[in-house]
Amino acid sequence: MAEQLKVGVIGVGSLGSAHARIYHESHNAQLCAIYDVDDEKNRKTSSQYSLPICRDLDEMLKVCDAVSIVTPTDTHCALALKAIGQGKHVFIEKPVTSNVAEAEKVIKRATEREIIAGVGHIEQFNPAFVAVKGELGTPRFIEAHRLNRFSPRGLETAVILELMIHDIDLILSIVDSPIVEIRAVAVPVVSDTDDIANCRIQFANGCVANLTASRISANPLRKLRIFTGDRYAGLDLKQKTAELFRLFHKGDDQPPPGKRYMPVIDFGKKHISRLGIQVEQGEMLAAELEDFIAAVGEKRRPRVGLASATRALSVALDIVHAAEKHRSRIPVPTP
Repeated sequence: MAEQLKVGVIGVGSLGSAHARIYHESHNAQLCAIYDVDDEKNRKTSSQYSLPICRDLDEMLKVCDAVSIVTPTDTHCALALKAIGQGKHVFIEKPVTSNVAEAEKVIKRATEREIIAGVGHIEQFNPAFVAVKGELGTPRFIEAHRLNRFSPRGLETAVILELMIHDIDLILSIVDSPIVEIRAVAVPVVSDTDDIANCRIQFANGCVANLTASRISANPLRKLRIFTGDRYAGLDLKQKTAELFRLFHKGDDQPPPGKRYMPVIDFGKKHISRLGIQVEQGEMLAAELEDFIAAVGEKRRPRVGLASATRALSVALDIVHAAEKHRSRIPVPTP
């Protein structure tokens, strides 16, 4: 049996605690340490997993091969650089850093030290997206809605960087073309940062993506609709379900082995059929962290590496700037 990867978790709030649990349950990793600036969380989580209490980060890094960084975004760069500097592989929750310049520092240092680095864009592991990604051609139009109920957590981060960035990352992974234009609008409603946002992304190959994100919706919704020349994929990322439809012309090839098409609408020379696809269910965070563990062992890039996460961050920030530009053009109402 291969030696287990010794992993630590920096930051054990709600999401960090889930990281700790998954590493503890993994057959391929050993949870060996946690560290949190909150002494109570530090003691409680260390006791939960019968771990020695690490009084500072240096003490923790000494016993780890790799770490998960699950802390506020503005701490990601400094923590990643410190861990990498001591030769530790890193998994960083999204967004990778606060800005692109910080991300580029992390990329440079990780490359120099030959460090494996993954980033927590968890929707890449959503079973619905995994099931259809390989079935798509070249997208022509994409529509994404990501609506959450209000929560007092995370209000210091604009909704584009908190929620919309998930769909930005998914779209960039299936559209192989440069962006030529971004239009956006964003509005603060209950917090001091934007709570609702919409943007339109135009790609050089003609594809258009329309994204909406809100964290003050009465009904949670996470849906992605993808239209290609002859296919439509409808994904419910919250329920982890997907359906795929294909337009056929008379005389088109029969389905390849292992595939099946069920006619839905017949237009004579054309018909639309539903493609039978299988969605493998599973815990997304566990799949994501197991991919990181495997990447370290195999010395390969994780499914979401620093470069792709940095591009998603860059586009998200471009959307923020486009929304600010739009807002600056709106006349201030006269009392």
